[in-house]
Amino acid sequence: MFRRCAFTICAKNYMAQAVTLRNSFKRFNGDIDFYIFLADLDSGRNLDVKVVELSESWIPKWREMAFKYDVVEFSTSVKPFAINHLFNLGFSEVIYLDPDTYVTDSLEFIWGELKRKSILLTPHFFKITTPFTGAVGDATILGQGVFNLGFGAFKASPEGVKLVRWWMERLEKQCFVESSEGLFVDQKWMNYAPVFFPDSVEILHHAGVNVAIWNLHERTLELRDDGGYTIRDCDGRKYPLLLFHFSGFDPFDKEVINRRHPEFNVRRFPSFIPIIEQYREEIYANGYNYYRVMKYSFSTFSNGEDIIVMQRRLYRTFIERGCECSNPFDSNGSFYELLRTKRALTKRFTGQIKASPQTKERAGNLEKRLLIPLSKFLFRVLGVRWYFYLVRYAAKFSRVEYHDFLIK
Repeated sequence: MFRRCAFTICAKNYMAQAVTLRNSFKRFNGDIDFYIFLADLDSGRNLDVKVVELSESWIPKWREMAFKYDVVEFSTSVKPFAINHLFNLGFSEVIYLDPDTYVTDSLEFIWGELKRKSILLTPHFFKITTPFTGAVGDATILGQGVFNLGFGAFKASPEGVKLVRWWMERLEKQCFVESSEGLFVDQKWMNYAPVFFPDSVEILHHAGVNVAIWNLHERTLELRDDGGYTIRDCDGRKYPLLLFHFSGFDPFDKEVINRRHPEFNVRRFPSFIPIIEQYREEIYANGYNYYRVMKYSFSTFSNGEDIIVMQRRLYRTFIERGCECSNPFDSNGSFYELLRTKRALTKRFTGQIKASPQTKERAGNLEKRLLIPLSKFLFRVLGVRWYFYLVRYAAKFSRVEYHDFLIK
């Protein structure tokens, strides 16, 4: 007997989006279980949803992963472990959806495809368009992965299980956003899926699945008489809209669809205004203002002192050298003590996840006032050949992991 479920993963500041996703999923697929995996501690509110908390029983090294990865890296690294956990609970077909996804119809089409195949993936976009008019170009997609892993469906067949367990091994150690290593969290690893299992992978070309900023240029939204949505592709074919992915959505801005691509807004894609407004209303109703300000549990040591990216990457080299620390967050632990003795602590207690706009502005001014003039001076002194060698070395030196000599 086939048992089906769907799930998402989020930190608690994304819980409003996750609950909205869960509600939209149950609206059209009410008899199928839906789980929220929390890549954080304490969801912050008693919710009528199935929340799965971090546990060594299904993700053995979660503390190590939570420390060396930032919030995006950690949340994505959890994915194959969650799928494997659901397989172990007896679910034979599993759909993953990013927390900022919105379900607008029955997903029976996806379940039907899983009867034929073991792994379902969606590319960022389908069509060659000349000139390219989309928000995210093909060169950028090459750096981030052909498939968008905001959606994925997996069956507990021998091929599906084998792929998921291979993926677990990779993401336990290599779920970084690090272009110098060819890595982009969990996503680029799935480029291998159709190579490893050509007969078990289905690359979906249903234009109503995983609609998002990167493919709006080849799709138009139409409102049906029954209140549902239809997607018309650039060839005029029509599909029911199943999943809209609100990646990078800012509900405070009523024009921008994705904050990373503000020029590709509702004025450029006016047909998508109805679903954007519907989604905005629902995430506010599900506590967006309450959850969005919640502090990420893994942004500080146990004493409240900030953890910065450099410390996370140094911890990566620390454990790769075979050193051990049962809890790197512990301010009485061995890794914290190492950072203290090497004067590699921030002594800041802001609890911020990201650099503030003021910090970014100061960094920009430093580049203009110091780094560029210094580079010009070195170019004149060294000449083009040795300046080139210096720049090439600087690319290597800029990787935080290269600086592990600071804690040796």
